[in-house]
Amino acid sequence: MVQFLSGLLCGTPCGRTGHVAVSYEKYMLVWGGYRENPGALASTYFSGAEIWIYSCISEKWYLRTIEGTSHPPGMSGSTAVVIDDAMYLFGGYGYNGEGCTNRLYKLDLEDFKWQLMEPTGTPPIPVDKMVGWQYNKKFYVFGGFGNPDSGPPHDFQFVFYHLLWRGWTNQFFEYDPVKNHWTRPFSTGTLPSARAAHAAAGMHGKVYIFGGRHDVFRMNDLHCLDMTTMNWSGEISAKGPVPVGRSWHSLTALTDQYLVLYGGFSQNNVALSDCWLFDTKAEIWIPVELPFQKPRLWHCACLSIYNEVLIYGGCTSNILDLDRTPVRLEQATDIVEIRITPKSLFRICMDRVLQFPRSYILGHSLPRNLHHLLQVRLGLFLRNIDGS
Repeated sequence: MVQFLSGLLCGTPCGRTGHVAVSYEKYMLVWGGYRENPGALASTYFSGAEIWIYSCISEKWYLRTIEGTSHPPGMSGSTAVVIDDAMYLFGGYGYNGEGCTNRLYKLDLEDFKWQLMEPTGTPPIPVDKMVGWQYNKKFYVFGGFGNPDSGPPHDFQFVFYHLLWRGWTNQFFEYDPVKNHWTRPFSTGTLPSARAAHAAAGMHGKVYIFGGRHDVFRMNDLHCLDMTTMNWSGEISAKGPVPVGRSWHSLTALTDQYLVLYGGFSQNNVALSDCWLFDTKAEIWIPVELPFQKPRLWHCACLSIYNEVLIYGGCTSNILDLDRTPVRLEQATDIVEIRITPKSLFRICMDRVLQFPRSYILGHSLPRNLHHLLQVRLGLFLRNIDGS
């Protein structure tokens, strides 16, 4: 088990959008994205040398700065997955004006060294705002917003957007880390239409894709790809009410049966704060009443070791409103925690103990594992310890 927090300092990352976040062991890893600067001509893209690590045990942030120049440049709209003890990062929009890229990077999570991969085969066209997932230790990407003229020949759908000389795609590619090779996987059924800023979640050999923007429309269609047969379902006809169309939302596989949809950007340019469960067996959407209203779009969501959805970053208001007051874009710094099932009794007791003064907690004799866990929660001890 990797112990990579030793020697790192606690901190709090700046609010951002367009970043990536992945779950790894007991942590959430956050990389990249950008922050809008009031009065500046361009946004600040966060350094590719920085990795923010959120510990689900201590509930604290730690910053890891990677030395050298092999790390990717700061980007937004990338996608990332964890396979074994490595994070693979694909695509995104570069900070230096180069536009979209189809570069692929690997971050070794044991020694924290970046490597620019140079795969064989035919790569995807350069895009941002695509989705990615892993299955059987392979990396899959779908969709995105890019320029087909800057990539290899293609035969997938492309919807042109003349204002930016880019457009929406439904490209579908597979990357094999063992062979370091890109391919176009064979699939049956009907692929979802071209889109970007959509969301995807995998569960038991099936991947679900919801919404995203296609031309001027923000959609609310749901599709499923069975990874064992490589067959696309076509649009799933859910029973009952369905969420409104949106882009820049999150979709997280919660349990053996449910997906959690949160937030996004509506067709009417509203930052959403609604939450829905999708029952994959009954194929129905269930609205979830939350005890807070926290609009988020272009955020990231990860599943914690406690089966809680952790949402970090994102914009809290209309990202396209050029007349907003204040001028600065509102970008969140807090973590939104969505818990569908109650906390365990053990965690409730630990939370209660931590309300006592630190000297009282550390001054009492407790079983060794409890004492260490309390030290972790207090940020005094960084050893990996199983929670409840």
